[in-house]
Amino acid sequence: MLPSFVFTRRIPTKRLFLKLRSRDCLLAAFMALLASVALAQNSATRTEQYEKSFADMYADVGNLDKTFAFAEAAIAVGDIEGAVAALERMLIIEPDLPQIRLQLGTLYFQLGSFAMASTYLDAVLQAQDVPDEAKALATSILKQIDQMVSPHRFSGSVSSGVRYQSNANGGPLTPDIRLFGGSALLDEEYLGQPDWDLSLTGQFSYVYDFDTEPAFTIESNLLALQTKQNTFSQIDTSTFEIQLGPRVVLNPKPGTAADLRPYLLVNSMAMGGKDSFDAMGGGLDFDWRASRSMTWRLGARLADRDYKQATEKGLDGDRLRAFGGASLALTDTTLGSLTLSSLRENAQDKAFAYSELGVQADVQRIFGNFLNPQFPGSTLLSIGFFSKAFDEASPTIDPNVVREDQTLRLNGAVTLPLNTNFSFLITAGYTDVNSNLPNFTNENWFSSLSVLVQF
Repeated sequence: MLPSFVFTRRIPTKRLFLKLRSRDCLLAAFMALLASVALAQNSATRTEQYEKSFADMYADVGNLDKTFAFAEAAIAVGDIEGAVAALERMLIIEPDLPQIRLQLGTLYFQLGSFAMASTYLDAVLQAQDVPDEAKALATSILKQIDQMVSPHRFSGSVSSGVRYQSNANGGPLTPDIRLFGGSALLDEEYLGQPDWDLSLTGQFSYVYDFDTEPAFTIESNLLALQTKQNTFSQIDTSTFEIQLGPRVVLNPKPGTAADLRPYLLVNSMAMGGKDSFDAMGGGLDFDWRASRSMTWRLGARLADRDYKQATEKGLDGDRLRAFGGASLALTDTTLGSLTLSSLRENAQDKAFAYSELGVQADVQRIFGNFLNPQFPGSTLLSIGFFSKAFDEASPTIDPNVVREDQTLRLNGAVTLPLNTNFSFLITAGYTDVNSNLPNFTNENWFSSLSVLVQF
């Protein structure tokens, strides 16, 4: 289902932009066409099943199997209230059904009726002969309710893993490079070299909810990353970013929502044990859920970087990134998205300043998890194409050639949860950078295995 990009080397930048622009339009139209057909087919099937199940239940209101079948069909078409009414009728006929109480607690939680959800979930915990998995799920939802009814909400995740890269140092593919406008031969040790690294990542969030309508919160987020290379210690990386700002969520009508989040940011990076840069700035994210199956996203962020090392002061400048795209539920278990992005990086030394345009398509699918069937796994496939053009030529490389890069990125990830808090994450991917200067042409294969703890 992933769209394919024709990646051709040595395309001049102007021609590349024209190809990219026309291909974007065709790609977006093609994805929208496939999605609309899939949605129409699935929607029609679910609606027919919903209407048939309702007729069957209405004709035999005392039949629990038919009532439950209608509840399942109602959930599939988004009629949560109808499913709740059907399940509650089942309890009137047969009160000793803890699994139905668990389902009702889950549905009331989705509706935001936390008091009713707690009533049914507490009953599940007090019932006899309830499977441990059901009690664990009820306990997990009750904990979420406790967090959501409190104005203070804390959440976070920590992941750690090992990654292999075929070209960890980003070295060129060939020793034949450009230097001061002439040809030069690069020592083999500076070509692309493989390496392993260990990583530790933490994401933490605090939200204060003012419990207003429309919903208004203040959010603070912290992201921290540490990598340790096996061989190339000069690219060991430490970085963190803090974001702080309000969030407003409007629900103009059922199934829709407008989510607006402006924020301030501070971040810092160190490489090889030395401070690299500090940055301050801000951003704005806007999500519009047009329906239960379609969401539009827009965003922009600006950060001004101050480099600490004297040899890097030419990189000082601001960085602006803007993006826009949409995600669409292709089926009940598959989500597709398309994102267009623009990046502008300014620098005191114009040879390091550049503009970049990109397009990326993602497909995410939910599947049965063989490690624990109670918690479905997910796969994510991504393909992206990015074109970068620098402002001026670099005198130390070639004063007569302005650098232009085209990059293809392919990524895949599989997430396998063991329970609500612990998951395995497997990733693999490929990056191909084609440049008009051989110094920067390279490729990299990578794979990683990580464990993820959420709380």
